[in-house]
Amino acid sequence: MSRIVAVHGAFNELWGPNEIHAKWLPAVRDGLWQSHAYISPEDLRICFYGDLFRRNPEVESEDDVKKSRAGAHDLVESMGGEESLEALQKFVAGADINRTLDLIAIMTSDPNLNDEIDARMIATVKPETRVIVAHSLGSVIAYRSLLAHPEWHVDTFITIGSPLGGTMADSMLPPAVDGAFPFPENVSRWVNVVAIDDKVATTLNGKFGQPIEERRIDNGRRGHDPVTYLNAKATGEAIARALG
Repeated sequence: MSRIVAVHGAFNELWGPNEIHAKWLPAVRDGLWQSHAYISPEDLRICFYGDLFRRNPEVESEDDVKKSRAGAHDLVESMGGEESLEALQKFVAGADINRTLDLIAIMTSDPNLNDEIDARMIATVKPETRVIVAHSLGSVIAYRSLLAHPEWHVDTFITIGSPLGGTMADSMLPPAVDGAFPFPENVSRWVNVVAIDDKVATTLNGKFGQPIEERRIDNGRRGHDPVTYLNAKATGEAIARALG
């Protein structure tokens, strides 16, 4: 039914949509349980794009991988050296340097990547979709797709662990107008959930021109974990309200 579309973040290339669904469905249900709401498995669909970032040793040699990582490192250096590298690693939640450089290399070298990811969103979002909930880098992807498809009508956009409010995300966003980035007009409500110990998550109010509902939660030592975001009461309340 796709009433809820969930968009994963970076570094899910070794998973798949069925595995993520199996992990995320109980978490979404636990968040909804606190609002006395329930969904069937068919209500939740995962927009999966992780495979687009998985290296293919049958077509890429080890030297090719090393060269692409070196090129990504040079790009980071040109952005401001080690401070930019540290900021990028924070942006992708402390992933190891090689995985971070692989991500950057693929994102900057594949001219068709954005279209391929957007095609995954198009295939997942349906007329009955009431909620898009997006984690980390997935919030950037979902935001861009919402702007690109004004024909979509989604009740609630929920960002969890989102870096959209930080400067590292700015290069991935459309140009700001009068100091504000576009607000997706095809959503009725935008809820941004931030865990207090999540080093990636940012507040968003003041950046997108219209008020965004900010919620703060405690994820303990699992600050950036999508599961602890999804099972939180604040996230469950936002989803339950959208589903009616």
